[in-house]
Amino acid sequence: MSLNLGRVLLVSAAATVAGAAVYAVYKAGGVRPAVTKVVKGGVKAGSWATKQYSAAKDEVGRLVDEAKADMAG
Repeated sequence: MSLNLGRVLLVSAAATVAGAAVYAVYKAGGVRPAVTKVVKGGVKAGSWATKQYSAAKDEVGRLVDEAKADMAG
């Protein structure tokens, strides 16, 4: 079973947004403030996930390049 980092991050972000939505509706007492909080949380979670994915992808790329260089030389 292959584990795709992008898919894991997407599911995690979606679960975070869904949880934030339920909590915001419960605490806000109104739909509009709840939606605002959910959107804000979703944007933050998406930004964080994108940065983490990008950093991990770059690190794996560097490791692959290093391994190829070791094999060649």
